[in-house]
Amino acid sequence: MTRQLLGPLAANRQFFAGMSPERVDPGRIEPPVQSIPKIISGLDDITPGSLDAINRVYSTIFETVVPVSKPEVAEMMKLYENCQRMICIAYANEMADACIPHGINPYEVCEAASTKPFGYMPYSPGVGVGGHCIPVNPFYLLSNSHLPLLECATTAMHSRPSRLAERVLKRLRQRVTGRMPRVLVVGMGFKAGQSQIDNSPGADLVKSLVVSREVDVCWADSLVKQAALPQVRRLLDEDWREDVLKRFDVIVVASRQTDMSFDILDELDGVEIKRWCQ
Repeated sequence: MTRQLLGPLAANRQFFAGMSPERVDPGRIEPPVQSIPKIISGLDDITPGSLDAINRVYSTIFETVVPVSKPEVAEMMKLYENCQRMICIAYANEMADACIPHGINPYEVCEAASTKPFGYMPYSPGVGVGGHCIPVNPFYLLSNSHLPLLECATTAMHSRPSRLAERVLKRLRQRVTGRMPRVLVVGMGFKAGQSQIDNSPGADLVKSLVVSREVDVCWADSLVKQAALPQVRRLLDEDWREDVLKRFDVIVVASRQTDMSFDILDELDGVEIKRWCQ
């Protein structure tokens, strides 16, 4: 992509060009950005000296700069990193789904497995994947490569919010009759600590519940404003209290904002709490 976009222009105007993928995790402050190794590449075959020029720029900021042979390597590296996460999260969710029928807490399994100091990467199950990168990056690879494992994982993750919504609906059909059940979904940010709802699994879960027309849906998130999801009513911050929350039949926790107290959910008699995040 870098070569197609910048190659002809760099050749005509003789400026340095290359590609350096982002390595950031929104909301994370550790490790510091400057300590994360910075991958760089240059179009040296078009404009000699590109890699060296890019190295000089990034070396003023990053502690470690890692040159690769060409932009295509840097681009593929970024996709490799993010698509690996998609596959690992999909597997964590499959394991969670396998645990539940056996009465096993999947989060306890994940915590126990994470004590292994080698050969294991900790991933926790959840409602899905959100943000600007992981949900969309697989499609770049799948557009011109045959990757059945990645394709299966991506399909599973994109359909997960709707499948979890169906679980909620199935449960409510058994529990509630004669009236419209009430459901509260907590966590609209695409992950904890975020106010953005880009590809938010929590928002997708809400939408799936709404289009079913079987339940009265409300959502809560201390960082996300009503304008972000105007079609569905937001629970007011001051209504995050026992006498209001106990009016819901089911409360689904899709993500946990750090400034919200979740201990109150343990005090709600008669309300089914589904904690689909850690």
